Amino acid sequence: MAKDDANQVKPADSADKHELWDRLESLRTAMLTTHDAEGRMGSRPVTVLKIDDGRMWFFTPVTGGIADDVKRDPEVHLSVMDKDDDLFVSLRGEAHVERNPAKAKELWSTMAGAWFPGGPDDPNLGVLHVDVHRGDYWDVKASKLVQFYEMAKASLTKRTPENLGDHRRFTN
Repeated sequence: MAKDDANQVKPADSADKHELWDRLESLRTAMLTTHDAEGRMGSRPVTVLKIDDGRMWFFTPVTGGIADDVKRDPEVHLSVMDKDDDLFVSLRGEAHVERNPAKAKELWSTMAGAWFPGGPDDPNLGVLHVDVHRGDYWDVKASKLVQFYEMAKASLTKRTPENLGDHRRFTN
């Protein structure tokens, strides 16, 4: 990003969002932040099963932990990072947990069986979906060598680094 744009947030258009959803679905792991009974935030890893145009799908037990937090306060935060590709994502949305054996069958994989041995009909299997209503992401397109050069140059010249990437934002 150019020096003048270093702190600017650019709007993400529909093509940007589509590319982001594709990249996120391939990453598979996110950190989900909810609010506990005392209102404190807590985060835990979740596996991304599917993304449908801003709706992210996960499995979780129908009781305790995530399910109880979401019932109290459905506003959640998801963080995703791909350090190899220099992609950093912050998503806000509204979460819902339900028993939905049909959707569980659609999303099922053998790996889920480690957590839910009863399969898609496991009585403790909840389907969690988060409807993302706002997203911010930082996408660094420059190579590691260019990043290092720009950071060193900025340090020596006492100026903001240039051409390191974009901060984009969208709302749904």
